Amino acid sequence: MVCTGNMDRSPTAAMVLAEMCAPMWVTSAGTEPWAKNQVSIELVEEADVICVMEEAHRRHIRERFGEAHAEKVVVLDVPDNYVCWEDRLIHLLKGKLRIALGLTSSRR
Repeated sequence: MVCTGNMDRSPTAAMVLAEMCAPMWVTSAGTEPWAKNQVSIELVEEADVICVMEEAHRRHIRERFGEAHAEKVVVLDVPDNYVCWEDRLIHLLKGKLRIALGLTSSRR
């Protein structure tokens, strides 16, 4: 899960997906140098799927790590106007993750 600063959206998304798909390994990172956990080549190479919150995050991964890695990026279109663990954000992410990753409602 990738957002800008790895403070609100991506940590929440990682928690939501981990709960939906346990025991899947899920982590979060940010694109900015000041991010709590900055997205790195190691994280990008290890990931099967990279869910980003905005198109700008996909561009960042493509420009920094190459087009081959951008192919495994899914843009969730989650704006940066939520705080970590906010109920509205959790609800939004559950729906977007189900659709983006093809998860059935039985795997809640």
